Amino acid sequence: MSTYQWKNMDAGLLSMVAKVARNEPLSAAEELSVAEFLKGYAGTRGDWGFATTPTGDVRGSNNLRRTNWFNGRYLTAEALSRQDVYFDARLRLGAHAQMPGIAWGLGITATGANATPVHSESRSGGMPAGQALTLRRGLAFDHVGRPILVSEPFSFTIEKLLGAWRKTPQKVVGGGVDFMPCVCLVDDPAGPTGGSALVPSGPYLLVIQPNESEEGGAKVMGEICGGAAAVNCRAEAWRGGFGLSLVRFPVELPLREDLVSAWDLRGTLSAYFFDVFEHPLWKRWDPDFLTKGPFCSDTGPGRHDAAAVALAMVYLGEDGSVLFLDQWIPRRTICDSPAEDWHRTRFGAPPRAAAWARIHQFQCMLAESLAKQPLGSERDDLYSRGFRHIPPIGFLPITPEPPDGKLSTGFALVDSVLNNAAAAPWLVSPRVAGAIEQARRYFPPARTRVIAYAVVALHDDDILEDLNNVFDKDPIQLARRPAQDDSGNVGQPFTPNNTHYGLTQATEYTALPGYLGVLARLFETMGLDDLVNRRTEIVKLVVPLQGLTRRHPLVGFLQEDAMDQTEAWGVNPLLTAGGALGPLGTLPQAEELAGLIARIGLDMLPRHFVVYVKQRLVLLDLLFYVLEILQFLFKFLSAFASLAGGTKKAIKTAELRQQYLAQPAQKRAIVEAVLAQPDVQANLVRAADLSGSGLSVSRRNQDFLGKVDTVEAGLADSIADPLERRRTAIGQVADAYAAEYPDYQLMQVLAAVQPPQQTLMVVTRLSVKRPTEKAETLADELAAGGPTVFTEVDAQPLYADLRASLDERKVADYVEGTDSATAKLTVKDILARPPAEAQLLLGADNYAKFRAAFQADRNAAIAGAEELGKGVPEALLVKVETEMKAGTPAEAAIDKLKADTATNGNTRPLLDHTANLLRITGGKAGFLNLVKRT
Repeated sequence: MSTYQWKNMDAGLLSMVAKVARNEPLSAAEELSVAEFLKGYAGTRGDWGFATTPTGDVRGSNNLRRTNWFNGRYLTAEALSRQDVYFDARLRLGAHAQMPGIAWGLGITATGANATPVHSESRSGGMPAGQALTLRRGLAFDHVGRPILVSEPFSFTIEKLLGAWRKTPQKVVGGGVDFMPCVCLVDDPAGPTGGSALVPSGPYLLVIQPNESEEGGAKVMGEICGGAAAVNCRAEAWRGGFGLSLVRFPVELPLREDLVSAWDLRGTLSAYFFDVFEHPLWKRWDPDFLTKGPFCSDTGPGRHDAAAVALAMVYLGEDGSVLFLDQWIPRRTICDSPAEDWHRTRFGAPPRAAAWARIHQFQCMLAESLAKQPLGSERDDLYSRGFRHIPPIGFLPITPEPPDGKLSTGFALVDSVLNNAAAAPWLVSPRVAGAIEQARRYFPPARTRVIAYAVVALHDDDILEDLNNVFDKDPIQLARRPAQDDSGNVGQPFTPNNTHYGLTQATEYTALPGYLGVLARLFETMGLDDLVNRRTEIVKLVVPLQGLTRRHPLVGFLQEDAMDQTEAWGVNPLLTAGGALGPLGTLPQAEELAGLIARIGLDMLPRHFVVYVKQRLVLLDLLFYVLEILQFLFKFLSAFASLAGGTKKAIKTAELRQQYLAQPAQKRAIVEAVLAQPDVQANLVRAADLSGSGLSVSRRNQDFLGKVDTVEAGLADSIADPLERRRTAIGQVADAYAAEYPDYQLMQVLAAVQPPQQTLMVVTRLSVKRPTEKAETLADELAAGGPTVFTEVDAQPLYADLRASLDERKVADYVEGTDSATAKLTVKDILARPPAEAQLLLGADNYAKFRAAFQADRNAAIAGAEELGKGVPEALLVKVETEMKAGTPAEAAIDKLKADTATNGNTRPLLDHTANLLRITGGKAGFLNLVKRT
């Protein structure tokens, strides 16, 4: 101790020193005093080393070791190397805060890559292995934090990489950490040895790894560098570098008919890499998901070994050529931290790097595929282009096309006015319709089990919201839509006759009429079990609109490229130069040039792409229970909804009730409890109003309630139980209304599956006047007091068939001299309009003629159904059938039987009614198959 230190020590400190010399224990206060005194004289004072912290009671160590520097230390190479290793390790640890992967750059370009035809059935003829490829400059980090720097473009060939692979073949193995695989390399025992020329066909990964090489010469102290003493020279420096390798990706693709072209191989391998190798979907929620403890453990180490960084997937053909080179299948850019990735994957979400890469891979492959075969050619859907699993959101390129001059709004009168005015050039909607039509080609309902519907995004940045919302969703599976024969056997894909709204031709269910038919087709196409098992996928097609005169807060109106688009979209500046938008056509000159609004008339256009978005499918539990029951119910409907010969028979509530009672009691109890909820009933009413259903006319439902009371009173003598009497009355009235207004078939279902009071509650809600309800129609006026409730139970199906035949007749059958457009309308089209609108459409005289003629035919149908509903002698029906099978027209067969002297007077009224019914239906004899034989 120095003299200065001795002078600054007081007697207390000296006494403590004496205690230590005698090995006597110090008190806590004495230890603190000694520590304070020594703090100013410790060897760590100043910048001589790193700041120290309390070491704890139990000490451990790691593999970081640095040199302790001090004056008088002998300087050695070992000490300096230790210091270099220490700081290198410290820098690598800092890189562990981010994911391994590519920081920027490192793209690969090659002339002639991915040039095989889309539908080629050969696994050869790709890019030659000797073709030069260029690796662009960039930076990456491997799993131990080592930087991989490519400071300038680097040229290489696949052939050179194969030469190294032949000597030391390697393959990729899994990293062993869920959702965090690495490109770990091991020797490939299946590869060639000794430099053999054999190179197996299949997928390979192009990987990059860091390395260092010796550079220059430096002499050893005391030795002369050069000449005979050169053996004592060492390298001057270590130069950082990188190495490229081609390693086998050990996946054997089967020889299947759907894996033919290089594009099929590419799409399939991308699905495998994303969904199996890197993100095994089936392992996310194992049976012990909540019990094996990952939520309580640490965030996991990730991968921290000397793994390679993948740059691209290469598929070598049978002739050694490169069938495809795809950068975005294995490439991973740094997007987040290992901890963030661990948390996401533990909760079932895919890694963000993989999710981004999936979208990049899809867009890259689609762009290259469209370059080989543009949209609009044969088999241009995504499945035919080789895609199997696609990301939950993607951008579908379309080609701007001028409208064809015709508009289809779904409203005949509106379409007629707009088309007559040649309004297509003035509106954006025809261009939007064209964009939607092109986007639907990517998901044709005839080929894949994808149901697509379209919306329009008024703000194009709404797409980003969809991207954020569905980013973590599973991929969309593209699978062929199988056809089924009558026995249920799956055959080749079929082309349905009706593809509107994605609904296909009915196969599982007999085609049901009206509202039930739509529901049955819907359940067949996207049943709950198909949705849950992802045999059916639902996507939303979003058409983003771009504004042409949006103002930037700093630079004013942006100079867009809209002028270059106008011709492609069919916008004629000369046609709209008159200022189609009124006051907006007089904008100042600067804004006119920037926005083009006064010159083209249209201030918005679709973009050059349509976005598809996987839809969120969630149901209220109550609604799910109802749909599940109805799905089972519709399967039962097919058992009795048709008779021999394919003639459709109207459904009776009593028959529906019988099928419903065959369901398990537990499910029936759930349905009845759900439908009893006031919210459910209110939603049924709201849905009817918003859809414009025939259920929503309040006057119809007021008459419905009155008829229920009347029919119930008439059943007092035949049904003693009040509840059953009420149920029967509601069922008979629902049957009558369904025959007149097909939408009331839904009321038949409600009457069959719930107690009577619940059905009447829904009807009561519908009977109240509401602002959104459908207006009364001509059909309501002609059926004053409501439809007829027949006393004969078999008369109702007959009348339903006859009434449907009347709806199909043309207006020209009733009114002569109408214009060609009106003459093509059907009776149903006129009856569905309010009386005033129907009169305006037909004219006063023709309207009066139509009313009288149709009312007469309707009365004849009611009378004929009532009479034939009692039954017809089988012998008479056999004679009619014999004549018709012989080729005699139905009306002629009836006239022949009338003239037959063997026909007695009891059958004459039946023949008269039948002849009249054949006349009013236009000769349709299908109702004869519904007549009861006696």
